[in-house]
Amino acid sequence: MSKFLDAALQHLTASQCTEIMKSFRCGIEDAMLLMDDVALPAAYHSTLLDQTNLLLAKLSVKRTG
Repeated sequence: MSKFLDAALQHLTASQCTEIMKSFRCGIEDAMLLMDDVALPAAYHSTLLDQTNLLLAKLSVKRTG
């Protein structure tokens, strides 16, 4: 996934990154709400949060700089 992200980011403008961040935040929040009712290992939640933060950080860097 990180290789895809690195490749895709090269082709996005700053405004596209901003829009993707908005959309992704809404989508991930919805997904996390659905997972509240499902018993998943703590490692799953930790990895999801780490990967979500990594994606948002990369989009943010591209958006601002």
